[in-house]
Formats: sequence, C-alpha cells, structure tokens
Amino acid sequence: MLAVFLVVVIVWEVGLSSEVWAHDPEAPTIEIPEVPVTAERPVAASSQQFIPDKEYLLQPQGRPAQVLRLIPGLIAVEHSGGAGKADQYFLRGFDADHGTDIAFFADGMPINFRSHAHGQGYADLNFIIPETIEGIDAYKGAYHVEFGDFDTAGAVNFKTREAVKEGVVQGAGGQFDTQRYILMLSPTKDKVRTLFAAEGYYTNGPFISDNRYFRFNGLAKATMNPTLRSELSVAGSFHKAQWNASGEIPLRAVEDGSLDRFGAIDPSEGGKTTRASGRLNYHYDTTSGGRFFANAYAQYYRLDLFTNFTFFLNNPVNGDGIQQSDRRVMYGGDIGWRQAGGLLGMASAATAGLQTRVDSIHARIGTQVKRVPLGTTTDSDILEASYSPYLKLEVQPLLWMRLAGGVRGELFTFDVRNRCSDCAEQPAGKTTSALVLPKANLILGPWFIDIRISNAISWRHPERRCLHAASRFSQIPGSASETSRHIPSTGPVPS
Repeated sequence: MLAVFLVVVIVWEVGLSSEVWAHDPEAPTIEIPEVPVTAERPVAASSQQFIPDKEYLLQPQGRPAQVLRLIPGLIAVEHSGGAGKADQYFLRGFDADHGTDIAFFADGMPINFRSHAHGQGYADLNFIIPETIEGIDAYKGAYHVEFGDFDTAGAVNFKTREAVKEGVVQGAGGQFDTQRYILMLSPTKDKVRTLFAAEGYYTNGPFISDNRYFRFNGLAKATMNPTLRSELSVAGSFHKAQWNASGEIPLRAVEDGSLDRFGAIDPSEGGKTTRASGRLNYHYDTTSGGRFFANAYAQYYRLDLFTNFTFFLNNPVNGDGIQQSDRRVMYGGDIGWRQAGGLLGMASAATAGLQTRVDSIHARIGTQVKRVPLGTTTDSDILEASYSPYLKLEVQPLLWMRLAGGVRGELFTFDVRNRCSDCAEQPAGKTTSALVLPKANLILGPWFIDIRISNAISWRHPERRCLHAASRFSQIPGSASETSRHIPSTGPVPS
C-alpha cells in the first residue's frame, strides 16, 4: 500500500511541475456577440418532420429499415418469410403490413409496388444503404396533396447525399457468421458531385437451418448545376438478395421436445429478389421565387418467395408450400411549378403538378415443394397506369394562423389478362377509376403549443381485385378504389 501511495504522489508532483496552458492566461478575453438564427415556420401538418443522417449513423447498421425507428410512432419489424422480405410496418395505430398504408419514396421515386404477388403496397427497403442517406422526410397522416397511392397512414421519403467528404472502407462482423462490408467514395466534389457506394451483407442467423442471407447493394449518383439557378441529379441503384427463412413452428412441438425452438418444419422457405432502378431529378429556380421541377424514374424488379404457413394441413403428401413470383417494369415521373409570394397581402405559396406511373407486371401464385413448382393458382399479366394532377395552396393570413391544403385527382386504368385457363382464379378484364381527394390543414400558433386541425381523404390501391378476385372486372360493382377519411383529434400538439 505504501509503494502504491508513493507512486501516486510522484505522478501528482510531476503533473504540477509540467503544467501547460492551452493559451496565454494574460491575453484579453474576446466577447463574441450572440447570433440569433431565425427562419419561417413551414406551413405543414403537425406530423411533418425531417430526420438528419446524424441521428442514425451513430447506430450499428443491419437491416436498412432500422433507420425508420427514429420516426416517432413508426415501427418496422422483420416479418415471417426471412430477412430478405419486406418488413412489416406499424404507424399511428395502422398495421400497414408490408407497406399497404405507408407510401415510401427514394429521392421522389416510389418504392411501393402495386398489384404485387405477395400483397398490395409491398415496400422492400433492403436496397437502401443507410450511410448514403442524407436525411428522411416523414409525413404522418394523409394531409399532403403531393402524395397519393398508399398514403393513408403517412409517407416517407429517403434523400440520398450528393457526395461524401472522405472515402469509406468499412468491415464489421458478429455472431452467427454475420458480416457487413461497405465502400463509399466521391471522386469529384465541385462542379460535378459524384457518389459511388457498395454494400455486402451476410448472416446465418441463430437457426439450426442456416438463413444464408446474402445482400448486395450498389449506388451511383452524379449531381451538377447546369446553370447558377438549376440542378440536375442522375442516380442508379442495384439490389440482389437471397435467403432461407425459419418459418412458423407449432408451439406444442417445442413444448413436447420434438422440435427445437430454433428448428424448422419446412427449411426450404425463403426467397430471392433483384431490383435495378434509375432516376433523374431536375429543378430550376427563378428570380421571382418560382421553381420548376421535373423527375423521372424506371425500375426493373423480380421476386420469388417460398412460404409454408400450414405445413401439411391441405396436402398431407407434398405439403402446403406456396410460391409467389413477381416480375415487373415500372416507370413514371412528375412535373410541376411552385410559386412563392403574396396573396392579398398574405405570405403564400402555390404548387401545381402532374404525376404519372405505369406498372407492367407478370404475377404468379402457385404451389411448390422444396422450391420446385407443382401447380398454379393464378397467373396474370397486369398493366396499370395512373395520372394524378394536384394543386396545393399555403397561406399565412396572420402571424398565429396558417392554412395549407389543396385537391388531388386520381385516374387509374387497369388491364388484366389471364395466363392460366385451368386455374381456379382467373381474374381478367379492363376498367378505369377516378377519384377526387381534398386535403386541408389549419395551424394555430405558435404559442407554447400549436393547435392543428387536419382533414383529408386518402387512397389505397385495390390490389386484390387485380390478382385475387375470381370474377371479372365488369362484374364488380362500384368503383375499383378504396378510400379512407382522416379526421384526427383537434387537441393541442407540442410545437
């Protein structure tokens, strides 16, 4: 004890004798005046917010959908079917399944799929590299005119960065053979800002039958300014994944010891998927406060999903394995004008735009044993197109009152052709449907709270009529649309 005490004393004495000042103690102190930073409060519904990249880059990255956890009220969990399958989303009391009630976008490009072989609104976010995301725009509720299909509970837009300050080469690993590798670099950062990124991920999971989940993502993006007032961005991405799934298991089999809790009855469950996309974003700002914007995109996608929910209930010999196959090409874009200024002496902004989208789909559902096809339940070629004009107006008549709202039109065309003459389900036919969707927001404040009142009618795409209805469209009464009215509580919301 005495020796230890002497060592401590010696170190303390040395520390006093070698004291170093970071600056001259006799130098005068410079007083820096306070710099107030102010900005106009956006005219928006109570639940519009921006999540910067610093919020999620400090966390370990595994599933890309994990970045959604930072949006209050939004939960993303891995669904049965394996890690490569789209997650299940929950938002403000909505069970949005794989994206049925939440519209997802990447730089304005839609992610949700219409008339998907697995389910309407299917939104697989596994093609996203979290480190390439500059921020996330989150919108809760259906109160925003610029969003249409699937925006019943809300919308999320991932904004990718233009460049990285320094190149990144990173590797990480963990239990169950988990490995993740990422490469990011920006060869040019001035007149043309470029970003190249690649990600590789692999894990076997804790299960007896290895998951063998492999994911590869690639992104290339270039951004430039053709003029001092314009910006053009071009991006392309590629995603490929394959996996095995653990699947459901009966609790009684685990309790009686006949099946391990990490075992599987059908270890052939899982899937494989590919997604390639390209997008273009352009805008031009005028000297009078106006902005012209135009965006275009195209995607190629394929999925083969193998599941077995009831094991041998319906087919004691071959089992109840299901195969869901989806092949599609999707393309579209939007064009519009936004003008900020004054209306009758009030600060205001008006936006007019037109969005269009076309999906050319081949969707098949059938039976399988160990991923070998046995039969076909439904097999269809589907061509869907939508045309959506909208008008949005934002006005602030008083310092404590703001108004935002508008109207959106939806025109849909469906053309379904049956490819299986002896199938039990043979959906086929053509139809057209149109809707008008008004939306309005009133914001009172700012005080110590904001009081917001919002009302809107939203749209959700009726996929089941395209794939799972046995009758023809001509025999379906009414409109081929599903709408929901949103009238939330008008109580105070913290600002």
